[in-house]
Amino acid sequence: MAQEQILSEFAKAQSTLEALAQRLDGELRGHLATAGIPVQFVASRLKRVDSLQRKLARPDKTYEQLWDVTDLVGLRIATWFEDAIEDVARLIERTYKVDFTHSTDKSRFVDSARFGYRSVHYVCSLPDGPSPDFRFEIQVRTALQHAWAEVEHDLGYKADAVPAPIRRRFSRVASLLEVADLEFVEIRRALEAYQRTVSEAVGRDDALPLDELSVGALAKSEPVTALDTALAAELGVPLGSTPYFPRYLMRLLHLSGLETTADVRRALETHGPTLVRLGRPYLTFARRRWGLALEAVERGYSLFFLAHARVLETPERTLSKVARLTVMYQQLDGLDEKLAHELASALVAALS
Repeated sequence: MAQEQILSEFAKAQSTLEALAQRLDGELRGHLATAGIPVQFVASRLKRVDSLQRKLARPDKTYEQLWDVTDLVGLRIATWFEDAIEDVARLIERTYKVDFTHSTDKSRFVDSARFGYRSVHYVCSLPDGPSPDFRFEIQVRTALQHAWAEVEHDLGYKADAVPAPIRRRFSRVASLLEVADLEFVEIRRALEAYQRTVSEAVGRDDALPLDELSVGALAKSEPVTALDTALAAELGVPLGSTPYFPRYLMRLLHLSGLETTADVRRALETHGPTLVRLGRPYLTFARRRWGLALEAVERGYSLFFLAHARVLETPERTLSKVARLTVMYQQLDGLDEKLAHELASALVAALS
């Protein structure tokens, strides 16, 4: 078929293909969400007329009809991690009828200069497409591979058309990005393993440094849950299910002089009854001062009061306690000294 006829057919089919691209985009997003596969983005596009013209004019390709062009409708999925490509690929193979003859797994290339092409390209068909011969393309790559491909396209890079020194520079960057993709996967796995270790260690009462993960695990532990439950009963509100800002609690506990999870457990044994009693006067003060209304005690909220109890139960004179709370509020919330001192004084008076 002549190029003009194919372009004419494409013009007639554009609105249908645009609607189909949007439908497939929504379907893919739904399938990924149902499968629980997090991705950076899903994007769809209808081939531009000028791009189709260039494709039809290539001397190494022959197209008998419009539907011989397999990427009139294209979708792209960018994953956060390289190992997620396998999950997405399996989902596509389960969901659509794949034309394996025209599909390619370019993620298997070992030439570092070809990093930008390391994506999986699926050509698929639909039972209800605009023609029995209609096919569409899905590309799957990582966020880094996508960024590389976009930059490469913008530069107009073609390996055979540039001098060897520039090709070597592209290869170096490609190698770095490939290592980065692999390292991101390993870092994620290490973090997941550490999170499991932290949860187990907190249950054994090991002395772990206080960080966001260990404080989060503490917030779910039995002693903290018991105090959260008692605090909720004291305040007449339900016990919530979400954690109370682990990073904030981590900084607060550090400022109160606690360094490890074992330190926190010992402090809870010492100050447990006091911190529960601090809840009502503190929230009365907070409601009067800031209009704060507590709807639930979130997990780990008792650790907030633990830090205050450690300051208030010292044998120091009251002015020293005010000074310690003043410094704590300055470092924790970035308040200026005058406001921090005012709040500390008022709170000590209320809690006394």
